[in-house]
Amino acid sequence: MLVFIIGTQLLSVISSVIFWWLINPKQRFSRISLILSVFVINNIFLIYGLSEFWRERFHVYLVVSILQGFMLYAGLITAVIAIIYTRFFKRKLNNVAIRGFAFAVYIGIISLAVFNAYAPVVHHLTVTTNKNLAKPMKIALVSDTHLGRWFGNRQIDKMVALIDEQSPDVVLIAGDVMNDSTDAYDKTNMHEHLSALKAPLGVYATLGNHDYSGNEVAIAKAIDRAGIQVIDNKSVWLDDAVLLVGRSDATDPKRPAAADLMGDIQTDKPVLFLEHSPDALEEIKGLPVDLHLSGHTHGGQIFPLTVLLKWFTPLVYGFKEVNDSQFLVTSGYGIGAVPFRLGTRSEIWLITLQST
Repeated sequence: MLVFIIGTQLLSVISSVIFWWLINPKQRFSRISLILSVFVINNIFLIYGLSEFWRERFHVYLVVSILQGFMLYAGLITAVIAIIYTRFFKRKLNNVAIRGFAFAVYIGIISLAVFNAYAPVVHHLTVTTNKNLAKPMKIALVSDTHLGRWFGNRQIDKMVALIDEQSPDVVLIAGDVMNDSTDAYDKTNMHEHLSALKAPLGVYATLGNHDYSGNEVAIAKAIDRAGIQVIDNKSVWLDDAVLLVGRSDATDPKRPAAADLMGDIQTDKPVLFLEHSPDALEEIKGLPVDLHLSGHTHGGQIFPLTVLLKWFTPLVYGFKEVNDSQFLVTSGYGIGAVPFRLGTRSEIWLITLQST
């Protein structure tokens, strides 16, 4: 916690420097007022956020911090452009113009981050298996919808429309369906919208860490009432052609090992394994699993986490084949704690599973 608080104060210093340069206060009183204002406002949001750590209030603080981080990005981009301009063209920069450019870059970064969060894209992937599969199966994969205050009915409707356009045989949701509780879900009647999500072979979900937040029973019931079957630690046959195995999140104290969950499965038909996190790559790769589907990482969601997470996670994002198993990690459809994505984009995967 101490490191976190020190980091927030460092961010305040950076913001103060940028505001100083942008506003260029002439009087001593104005300079002192500017610095104090940035520190006071930042710490008010910090105290407000820590009063409900990692819940709704803390998410508000994260938004403020990320906006300050984007300010740093804009400052760095402006500095680089200014250096290149002065060295190549041998001209002095107009102070008003360079400040206007910096502001435009800042607005551009925010706009891009919001666009990436709320303008989803559909990715297509064909996965082959040497097991028996009479006809290809189309699977829509969604993860991390984080239904809540900043992500609700409009995004659900868009998700349903995009999935319907792909005409999948089955829809799978890899956890974090809701953002910690059903409060916003119930208050805005998201049930009516989520229940429109349908597929011929059904819609299935596993719960994620934000679903296992003390409200997992209420969340599971709400999902079930929407016509989505929660398959935590269960298996189900899809058209008697593909075996779908679901597992609860690692935050579930009763979560079984993957090998125990699969038991003595002996089948010449494809096996799908659905869970929230991709951390089980080493555990899964020795099992008769054809395709492991997960989310959780958000692909890092915001640079530089998009790069840093690769140092700590076996597979942060995308497709990978290990031994005889194949793995797909989606960056997710929703936004989590903050309504921004920079370096990632909200997405849905349409997977075609077929025999070789």
